[in-house]
Amino acid sequence: MDDKRNEGRKQWSRNHPNVDATPSMKRRMVEHDYYGRGIYLITLCVDKRVPRLGTLCGPDSSHPQPWVNLSPLGESVRNEWLGIPRYYPQIKVLALTVMPDNLHGILFVAEPLPVHLGKVITGFKVGCNRAVRELGQPVPLWEPGYTDGVLRGKSQLDRWKAYINDNPRRLWIKRQHHEFFTVSHHLTIAGAAVTAMGNHQLLQYPSILQVYCSRRLNDEEIAREGDRLLCQGAVLVSPAISPGEKAIMNRALEAGVPIILITDNGFSEMSKPGGKLFDACAAGKVLLISKNAHHNDYQPLTQERCREMNALARAIALQP
Repeated sequence: MDDKRNEGRKQWSRNHPNVDATPSMKRRMVEHDYYGRGIYLITLCVDKRVPRLGTLCGPDSSHPQPWVNLSPLGESVRNEWLGIPRYYPQIKVLALTVMPDNLHGILFVAEPLPVHLGKVITGFKVGCNRAVRELGQPVPLWEPGYTDGVLRGKSQLDRWKAYINDNPRRLWIKRQHHEFFTVSHHLTIAGAAVTAMGNHQLLQYPSILQVYCSRRLNDEEIAREGDRLLCQGAVLVSPAISPGEKAIMNRALEAGVPIILITDNGFSEMSKPGGKLFDACAAGKVLLISKNAHHNDYQPLTQERCREMNALARAIALQP
């Protein structure tokens, strides 16, 4: 078995010397061993994002939170995912959320696999297509490829589970406040060409203050600066690069103070803010702005980009 697995790794390297993914993959970590042990957050999207897997339902007497009523096809997809360990006993299914047009699942590869993880997902898709045909529906079901996240720490697993379990609620809120989750392209803000998402009316606020903190500030100095800014009834704007800026912008979110956040990464049509930003965005308390195009790969934040983001924050705060 080890020889077969090692040969599979070698063959992949020979065939794809400069590529970090199989053809069925969208985003992968370069040099990560997708045969070995690991925990993965897998996301697959239905072809053309057609909601074939179920219907989002609002809270009712039997469901205090929004939920997805799975279609017969959605039930088949759910069963196919839960059945992955029948074909690969090295894998344990840790979590699954089936949405109307996508799937989020967490897989634990407890023992080394005989094949690349991409082959496992391909096999899952093949099983789903069999169910599609049995129901007399068109194939393919899934978009090409999938996206994965590789677990980096134990606490991250809890965040992943909370995230995928919260997906129905987040989609419900997003639909109720569609205007705050729509990506706006080709905007000019403070003289810069940008993309934005959130409450654009925050730019018209009578007082906008920039949050800018030197990395040399200690905790006490950061706290004092936060007290000064948060008591002025203003919108706070910052890229939140330094620890002090992050701390003050987080305090603003927790206090319900509206913020304009300058981001290094842009937005795809499917982008949505995460964590506390999501609920603040739904409440109209957030505007996200970026000068850059959306990208999935990791790009280090350069000093030049930091200067550009701070300059944009300053221009927004100073605009009449």
